[in-house]
Amino acid sequence: MNPVVIYSTKGGNTEKIALEITQELNCKAIKISGESDFSKISFKDFDLVFIGTWVRGGEPSPDMLSFLKQLNFEDSNRQFALFMTWAGGGKSDVLTFNRVKHLLEAKNQRLLDDCYKCLGKTFGLARRGHPDTQDLAEARKWTRKMAYLPEKSL
Repeated sequence: MNPVVIYSTKGGNTEKIALEITQELNCKAIKISGESDFSKISFKDFDLVFIGTWVRGGEPSPDMLSFLKQLNFEDSNRQFALFMTWAGGGKSDVLTFNRVKHLLEAKNQRLLDDCYKCLGKTFGLARRGHPDTQDLAEARKWTRKMAYLPEKSL
């Protein structure tokens, strides 16, 4: 298994989860932003890609959307695992998952069904303190589950 973590962050919440995943798997993390040159990211050496985004209105971050739309793959020999930080409202997590899944499937890639979501601090005092130590421990547990799943036929 050769994993990588690719994430976008706005307030630092998604980055905290991304760093937990990289520490758990001792792997590389790539932070993307609007200024990132996505063409320099090669996936040929990675079989598991963790992608992390913050959620706004049921959509991945604009940076993550741009990244996913610009991706080009030579093959379909990898799987993706999604993690997200969100305000916890409505079905924005489900909408985001479905959007990412659709974008990846259009490029013949596979998004694993189990995603990790964590509350992030939002407006004012709401959700203050997240992600907390319990959130980070749950992220590590989820990471182990995703990384050590039995091989799947693609």
